Amino acid sequence: MQKASILFVDDDPNVLSGLRRMMHPLRDEYELLFANGGQEALDMMGQKPSDIVISDMRMPGMTGAELLHKIYDDYPGTIRFILSGHSDRELIMQSVGFAHQYLAKPCDPEILRNSINRSVALQSLLGNPHLQRCIAHIKSLPTPPLLYKALVAELQSEEVSVKSIGEIISRDIGMTAKLLQIVNSAFFGLPTRVEDTVRAVNLLGLDTVRALVLTVGIFEQSQVPPLLGMSVDSIYLHSLSVGTAAKILAKAIGLDQRQADEALMAGMMHDIGQLVCLIHLREELQEVLEATRQKRLALYRAEIEIIGVSHADIGAHLLSLWGLPTAIVEAVAFHHNPADHVYPNPSALTAVHLANAFMHQIANNDNIDRHLDIDYISKLGLADRLPGLRDKCVIE
Repeated sequence: MQKASILFVDDDPNVLSGLRRMMHPLRDEYELLFANGGQEALDMMGQKPSDIVISDMRMPGMTGAELLHKIYDDYPGTIRFILSGHSDRELIMQSVGFAHQYLAKPCDPEILRNSINRSVALQSLLGNPHLQRCIAHIKSLPTPPLLYKALVAELQSEEVSVKSIGEIISRDIGMTAKLLQIVNSAFFGLPTRVEDTVRAVNLLGLDTVRALVLTVGIFEQSQVPPLLGMSVDSIYLHSLSVGTAAKILAKAIGLDQRQADEALMAGMMHDIGQLVCLIHLREELQEVLEATRQKRLALYRAEIEIIGVSHADIGAHLLSLWGLPTAIVEAVAFHHNPADHVYPNPSALTAVHLANAFMHQIANNDNIDRHLDIDYISKLGLADRLPGLRDKCVIE
């Protein structure tokens, strides 16, 4: 199997030497390349594109933001990291749409290696090169026009508040994912992980959020045509109901406030992979939806049969690439097959799995056995509580 290649870019030879030493233990696993500046990096990419580019931010001639923008345009499948000690607001705003993750310099060797290992593992998990390029090239997901207009109007209002902005963003899957990507990166150097949109807006500040929306254009409004009964609205409606129910269930099964917030966010984003398919893989999705009707397959099983991976895999890959908290990524990845996750205790994943099953049953009068892993629920000691837990989702 061909080694994945990682290209490090920095204008300081001493930094490159330090990176060589830091990455030396991984020399047998990866092809390690080093470029002294943006133009040299582009020349090397022209000869052989790298799988991951990790660039400094402030460099003479071509900034890291400019380099990653060019790589985004010319090499859509390449994963793009910023590794920098600079926190220049203007450069950060320029790169926020083109960097998958931002790592602060000096970077702990273990954090850097883990980020690389996780990204390469996710790429290999997807397998399909077209799918890899598609997901690596996603800057943001489209926002329904009404929500986007409401956000812009609120940001331009004289009485704008952090709470109102956070609540508008929380109703949109794509905006929520992107905001959490930004706030949890080292772009803003926050000391803790953030899983709540109102807190995220509060920590970033209204000026930053206003700049991201109105100047940088990190959120984009778009009309996406429905496909065989699946639409952006149907995905959003189900996702919001699952997120709300997952938070209720998290508290009901004894999880703490942080885990309940994780359950809410993971529930909101559990079907983000469906949104990716509806926008970027329409032909494959149409075949999937036809298979679910003709063969009476569950959607995620038809996806595995036709695309090779499920929407849960696609969504988890995107969110992990964007650096979202592990608990959210894992809940998205395993929400159909929670028993495959090694963690043996109730978690945000448990709440999302239950909420997804209950919401399908309530909305579609569906057979809950199609969506619920009863063996997993039984091992957690929750099987006898299912009727009461379901009622909580309806009543509250």
